[in-house]
Amino acid sequence: MNVQVEDLSSVKKKINFVVPAERVAAEIDKVYAEIQKYASVKGFRKGKVPRAFLEKHYVEQMAENVLKNLVNDTYFKALYEQKIVPVAHPEIESDDVVKGEPLKYSATIEVMPEIKECDYKGLAVKKESFILDESVIDGRIREMQESQAQIKPAEEGYAAANGDYVIIDFVGHLDGVPFENGTGEDYPLELGSGRFIPGFEEQLVGVKSGEVREITVPFPADYGNKELAGRDAMFRVTVTDVKTKELPELNEEFASQFGEFKSMDELRAKLVEIYEQQERDRIESELKDRVVKALVERNTPEVPETLVKSQLESMLESTKNRLAAQRMTLEMMGVDENKFREQYRNVAELQVKGMVLLDAVGRLEGITVEESDIDKHVEEIAAANHQNADAVKKHYQQKQARESLTVQLREDKAMDLVLANACITEVARAEI
Repeated sequence: MNVQVEDLSSVKKKINFVVPAERVAAEIDKVYAEIQKYASVKGFRKGKVPRAFLEKHYVEQMAENVLKNLVNDTYFKALYEQKIVPVAHPEIESDDVVKGEPLKYSATIEVMPEIKECDYKGLAVKKESFILDESVIDGRIREMQESQAQIKPAEEGYAAANGDYVIIDFVGHLDGVPFENGTGEDYPLELGSGRFIPGFEEQLVGVKSGEVREITVPFPADYGNKELAGRDAMFRVTVTDVKTKELPELNEEFASQFGEFKSMDELRAKLVEIYEQQERDRIESELKDRVVKALVERNTPEVPETLVKSQLESMLESTKNRLAAQRMTLEMMGVDENKFREQYRNVAELQVKGMVLLDAVGRLEGITVEESDIDKHVEEIAAANHQNADAVKKHYQQKQARESLTVQLREDKAMDLVLANACITEVARAEI
């Protein structure tokens, strides 16, 4: 068998095969013998159909099976002999299967780029300085107050203000005609929450129970429903009730509802601790993103399109799951899946290039992952997720999970090395 490897790019190869005629003929005979066992042709018993009939009625199936068998027999052997590791399934192109003639076919595959050097030292990147923002802590305490608020009916004649709830029935019209999904009954709406389209809630400030108002608002140009996007709608709104919120006092009793806190000072101190950790984690994550970007800009590797598409699909699924947890969808955000892929393709490509370069740093610098590294990380995972350590260890004893964790830890070590050799300047958030 003749095998030739053609480099189409640094990440794409085309393997050309020529399978000898005698081997093709033998495979054709073998496949027809298999087909004969179950072939059903009127006038013949199963297993007794003449070859001539098989060649007339089953030629397409024969060709498909022969090609599949010959590819399985020759493609993987060629990968092993040529020391080629593809990152995805091959694209097969083949001549017709003809007895008495050799079979020519090709397999186009993508591979990881062979990076022999990676310039990672001295990357100039900015890091955001951590500054405690007391207003954020005030906001979180306010949210905790809101979660404990008592909703009470307003006094007769009370005019609703931002922060109050109005119970409404509404009907939406376009050009005087009610539109689909534009109605609601007994809908509780917190004024100022921003849950309705811009301009709707603002026009209900000051309403009283029993009042009817006609509100005209424009749907945003990028609204998810294209039939409504950019158009003015009129809503006839009937206010059936107005309710006010009564916030609890910020005292010892309030603090104790959120843990073993004896005072508001203790609760606030814990919120500051949590906020600081979250912010430092965010700052560190964004620093690593900038380091990856600087690394890619300096080295500009080519990467397999397959990996970029895979990363993009992973980002898409992650976003959909995150939105689903908030009872939202992409469409509610004015984006469909194709638009998401278009918007975030460059981000996916940057992430894949960063992964490839960090892998190169790890390989070139001889970075290894020891058993102690894995055990330590597994313990950290168990502690962070309040899980049984033995159960987590058992999970990471599985081959695929362990290999994935090893790759991650090796990449983390490579990132630490790149950071240690970078020129990092701390600046205010506004400067980034």
